[in-house]
Amino acid sequence: MKRITLLFISFAVSLIFSATADAATVYFVEVKGVVTEPTRKYIQKAIDKAAKDNAAALVIKLNTPGGVLESTRGIVEDIFESPVPVVVYVSPQGAHAGSACTFITLAGEYAVMAEGTNIGAAHPVDITGKNIEGDMREKAMNDTVSFMRAIAEKRGRNIEEAVLTVTESKSFTASEAIKAGLIDGVVNNDDSLLLMLETELNLDASPLRADIKPTLTERAAFMLSNPNTLLILFFFCLLLIFLEIKIPGSFVFAGTGIVAIILFMVGINIIPVNMLGLLLIVAGILLFVAEFFLTSYGLFAVAGIASFIGGVRLLFDTAGAQGIRVSVGLIVVLVAVLLFLFFFVGRLLIKDFRRKPAVGLDAIVGTVCTVIQWENEKGKVYLNGEIWNAQSDTPFNKDDEVTVAEVNGMLLTVKAVNTAM
Repeated sequence: MKRITLLFISFAVSLIFSATADAATVYFVEVKGVVTEPTRKYIQKAIDKAAKDNAAALVIKLNTPGGVLESTRGIVEDIFESPVPVVVYVSPQGAHAGSACTFITLAGEYAVMAEGTNIGAAHPVDITGKNIEGDMREKAMNDTVSFMRAIAEKRGRNIEEAVLTVTESKSFTASEAIKAGLIDGVVNNDDSLLLMLETELNLDASPLRADIKPTLTERAAFMLSNPNTLLILFFFCLLLIFLEIKIPGSFVFAGTGIVAIILFMVGINIIPVNMLGLLLIVAGILLFVAEFFLTSYGLFAVAGIASFIGGVRLLFDTAGAQGIRVSVGLIVVLVAVLLFLFFFVGRLLIKDFRRKPAVGLDAIVGTVCTVIQWENEKGKVYLNGEIWNAQSDTPFNKDDEVTVAEVNGMLLTVKAVNTAM
């Protein structure tokens, strides 16, 4: 009896393990923000893990405005060489795979979009965000078109429509993309995608889902590859330098500023920075400062705003970068902060800077004292526990409060408290 029981248990356990082994696994990896070299390494790691674990497929959930074209090419190469099927999934609803990420979407063995998403606008531009002109335009356009054409040919997608995303910056909604023959399906959510893959991959049962999460280092790299984060760091550096000059000695502002500078330097090694944009930002701030020392009737301030905004817009517009932009809302906030700092706080600091330091007898100018005796235009006043001789064109009575306007040796010139000096 015991033998039969043991055989039954062994048979049941073997069935369980057999079912587990037969259950296909689909790995999910999520890519958000700008596509850079850390993004490529993250996807490479995911492909290697999926291949090592004999996964049925790897799903790249894509929601990004664009990225560095060189890194995009690398990701496309990795997808083509992947030993497991790679599904590029533009998700969630309302997301988009814009500019350079259109290449990644179409490179997937299966290209799928959630409802309400869009892809496209992969036209190459110059560092100012405008169309490239002359021979360089033809060279860049031909290279980018060939890249898109090669992807569409390999995956059997509509070549003409794919090329239009480059030549005419055409964008497609999910429904338009499937009608144009650019993608393989439109789904509502992740569960719908798994059901679709069950059919497409000829699986015996619904696949199991496993998410690949980024490490802490990868999360930091993704954060520093965000153009908005880098601009805030740069702005923070300038603010800390300003505070360290005004409040020296604590080393709190200097230390924090050094950390911010280091993080900014790391970030600009991930996303290439346009030095012209950086110089325009610095020039804009210098023009703000010049407004306090030179009479320009606001021209320097206006020029400073224009230079700052132009610099921010150009900061991440470099050759090979597509869709990398700073949020317009962030630009508005930073300009508002600059205006506040320089036109309110700045004026107070400049006024303090221009004021001559009060030392010795000059330190008592502006001090309020009390009249103890007055006759004609002269008298005596009580100041800081001492009795001083004083003079004034204004007649005073005993116990009147007066303000020291000038010190001439041991004689004070005083005025009424409410009289402007």
